[in-house]
Amino acid sequence: MATAHGTDDSVTTCDCCGKSNLKSTVIIELDSGDIVHYGSVCARRNTGKDRATITREINAHAAAVRAAAAAEFRAHPAYIAQVARLAERDAYARANSGIRMAGTIAMEFVREACQACDTARAAIAAKHGIAPYAISL
Repeated sequence: MATAHGTDDSVTTCDCCGKSNLKSTVIIELDSGDIVHYGSVCARRNTGKDRATITREINAHAAAVRAAAAAEFRAHPAYIAQVARLAERDAYARANSGIRMAGTIAMEFVREACQACDTARAAIAAKHGIAPYAISL
């Protein structure tokens, strides 16, 4: 059965009826695996689903994409290196009678790892078609 994957405001013409100048279209994956862009009325008519069901499918697909991106990010070497570097920073306090690195010293200590991690997050987000901040841990 056809599944709704999201909405797209860059495609404003319905692939079903040809109506143009739509505010946005619904991205539908057909049973054949083809991706089409339908207006909201055609999406409901051709899938036999109501608006609430289509919205639930869109939200579920978006959640699955975010979860896949987060899993990929957590497994990325840059993220693992950042976690290790932050742990080193915290271990400094344990080794030095509770004195923590602070301010500029602490930031310089982790800066390179954090920048590499931010770059990896942006690349993974772009690969999955989401914003970097959508990848939560």
